Amino acid sequence: MTDPKALPARQMVLMRHAQAAPAPFGEMGQDADMRRPLTLHGQHMAARCGAWLRARHFAPDLVLVSPALRTVQTLEAIGSFYGDRQPDIRHVNALYDALPATIRDMLYEVPDKCSNIMILGHNPGLYALVLHWAAGRCPAALEPALQQGFPPASIACLGTQKPWNTATDGEIHLRDLYCQ
Repeated sequence: MTDPKALPARQMVLMRHAQAAPAPFGEMGQDADMRRPLTLHGQHMAARCGAWLRARHFAPDLVLVSPALRTVQTLEAIGSFYGDRQPDIRHVNALYDALPATIRDMLYEVPDKCSNIMILGHNPGLYALVLHWAAGRCPAALEPALQQGFPPASIACLGTQKPWNTATDGEIHLRDLYCQ
C-alpha cells in the first residue's frame, strides 16, 4: 500500500478494536460487554495502528464504528490520521457482534463519493470477512500473517476500482495486513 501508483482507486481498512479489559467479575451479557474499556496496552496498540495508517497516508472519507466502548476508544487512541479533512464518523449498532454478511452488506449503503472507508468492529465477523475476500487471491507475502488470525488491533487493507456499493466480492482485493 505504500506505492501511490499501485494504489487502487478505493481503499478500505477493516480494523478490530485494540485489547480490552474483561467485564467486571460477575457481570455478564451484552451491556457488560459493551462497557469494556481498552487496557493501557490496548491504548498503546491503537496508537501504533494510527502511526501505521498515517505512514500509509490513509485518509478515510467515512468511518463506520461499533458503539461498544472499546471500539470508540480505539478510534480515539488511533489519533488523527485523516489528513486535512474530517471523515464522516458513524456509530453503527449493527457492527456489534456482526456476521460477515452484515458487514459486507454495509458496503451497499456507502455513498459513491466515499472512496476510502474504515470499518472498526469485532471478531469473529471481521476475520471471517477478510478470509472470504482473501480466499484464492491472497498475496503470498500476506499468507503467514493471515493464518495467525485477526488479534486485537489488527488491520486489513483492501482495495477495489469500483464504488464500494457496486463492487462484487471478486473485485475487492486484500492488499496489506497489520497484526501486532
